[in-house]
Amino acid sequence: MSKTVAGKQSRRDQILGAAASIFCEKTFHGTTLQEIADAVGISKGSLYYYITSKEKLLAEIILDTARRFAEALGGIEEEHLTPVERLKSIIREHINFNTQYKEIGTLFITERNVISLMDTAELTEIFDHRNKLVAETLGEAIETGLYRPVDVGVTTLAIVGLCNSIVFWYRPSGSLSPEEITDACFELVHQGLSVKS
Repeated sequence: MSKTVAGKQSRRDQILGAAASIFCEKTFHGTTLQEIADAVGISKGSLYYYITSKEKLLAEIILDTARRFAEALGGIEEEHLTPVERLKSIIREHINFNTQYKEIGTLFITERNVISLMDTAELTEIFDHRNKLVAETLGEAIETGLYRPVDVGVTTLAIVGLCNSIVFWYRPSGSLSPEEITDACFELVHQGLSVKS
């Protein structure tokens, strides 16, 4: 990779990171492109070399990170796991996503009105696939007698909601690590679904 391309990619990453932080702090509508340009030390005019609009910038921030999440879920699908092991892996990756990319996870939840106005077909596909994977995993666990019969659709949304709620209270300096949070959330779900002997 040439120095020019590497430098451009590095600057793009700086812009995405700065924009995510400012959007979280001041909201999407409360942020100007000038503030983002100032944060990365370039002129507003130079910013347009990397982005075309504030809306496209938000879409790129969300999509960039969602693609990484999709890759992690794809890795889980390739593993030979029991339904219970797969469910824990999905919860782990979801929580890792929301702790590692807390600002972007927050944006996805708090700026849904803005995101809904964009062309988000790829984003919709990623999260629909996540929901399908959770639902299929629950269905398999129920079918094999590991979990009691429940409404799979409602339970899928409840698990996703539990994982998404992390962005509102997780702090890197807090007493619990992402691994400990994963264990606690999984046990809550697993114990609630398990067939009682």
